[in-house]
Amino acid sequence: MLNKAFQDMFDLLGCEEPLGIAYAEHAPERSLTPASGTGHACLINYLRLARTKRTCVHVSASVTGCMGGWVYLGYTLPAPERIVHFVTTGWQGGEGEHYLPSPDSMRRFLKDIDIQPAPAPFCKAMPLSLCEEEPLLVSFSCRGEVLGGLFTLACFALDDHNAVAMPFGSGCANIFAWPLHYQRKGQKKAVIGGADPSCRPFMGMDELSLTMTFDVFTAMAGAVPRSFLTGKTWAAVRRKMESGRKDKKA
Repeated sequence: MLNKAFQDMFDLLGCEEPLGIAYAEHAPERSLTPASGTGHACLINYLRLARTKRTCVHVSASVTGCMGGWVYLGYTLPAPERIVHFVTTGWQGGEGEHYLPSPDSMRRFLKDIDIQPAPAPFCKAMPLSLCEEEPLLVSFSCRGEVLGGLFTLACFALDDHNAVAMPFGSGCANIFAWPLHYQRKGQKKAVIGGADPSCRPFMGMDELSLTMTFDVFTAMAGAVPRSFLTGKTWAAVRRKMESGRKDKKA
């Protein structure tokens, strides 16, 4: 579902089309999905496939591909005690990630993010132009210049210098759980993600994510004509981006 305002926004930013993400009662047809019994399936990797193959991907409550990912989707609640130790100091016979200093730190994080049960048994993602209905979330994957543009546009559109948050969390926590956390609190936020070392192998060099609820995305698109994106400063940024792309091809 692309309209002129959305496409104008992408063209001015010089960015890749974002993904639309939504929960669904039924599995989408012709969609990539982890098969039962295939082991670990990183949600970030499936989002990457949706982008690169320009297709729909989905996961389901009944096929668990990632211990943490299915927690942040709201399919495995409450979070198992194992994940509390996995993210922190480990457990007997298992090495921890040491992303937080203690199990209590992780328990405070889980209390703060307050993940709610998923509203439907399937969660799907696809390029926004392939969405037939309004998605719940819109997620960009981008490097520094585009991220800076999106960051500034969010602050401008929402008239809030705190419009963008970058809380601690896994790559999927910052794409799925944190934007919905802010929505439940009545806060309009765009959320930066991708700092989690575990998700970095599935992301491009220097690439981060920026995810927001659909209402925040439409506010950003609507604000483009009166924003900095039409001015000289952003034109200079675009020239830098184009020059970098040419150097990369050389």
